[in-house]
Amino acid sequence: MEDDVLTTLKILIIGESGVGKSSLLLRFTEDTFDPEQSATIGVDFKVKTISVDGNKAKLAIWDTAGQERFRTLTPSYYRGAQGVILVYDVTRRETFTKLDNWLSELETYCTRNDLVKMLVGNKIDKVMELKTYTVMN
Repeated sequence: MEDDVLTTLKILIIGESGVGKSSLLLRFTEDTFDPEQSATIGVDFKVKTISVDGNKAKLAIWDTAGQERFRTLTPSYYRGAQGVILVYDVTRRETFTKLDNWLSELETYCTRNDLVKMLVGNKIDKVMELKTYTVMN
C-alpha cells in the first residue's frame, strides 16, 4: 500500500561503461543476474520498497549509461538525488581512476549538499577466476 510508505528516495548508480551497474540494480530489485546483460541506453529506472525499523521507504533507483555519448543526458538525472552509488570494476583500474570525473559531475550537477555517496567495487568474482586460472596453469 502506498499510504504506509514514509518517504521516496532518489538513488543514482553511476560509473564507467561495463562496470556492472545494471547487474547490481537487477540483483537488488529483482534478485536476478544475466551474464549477457546489454549496455544501458540512456537511463534505466527501477523501484523497490524496503523496510527499515518498521518504516517503509521507496527507493527510486536510476541506472545511468556509462558511455561518453550518453553523458549529455546524465546531468538532468542528478537533480534531486539523495544518494549515489559509484561503481567501478575491480579488474579494470581505469574504472577506479575515472571516479574522479564522476565525483566532479556530482559536484557540478547535484542540487543537494547532503548527498550520501557509496563506493562499490564490483566483479570481485572475476578476480577469483583469474587467481584460480593462474594457480592451475
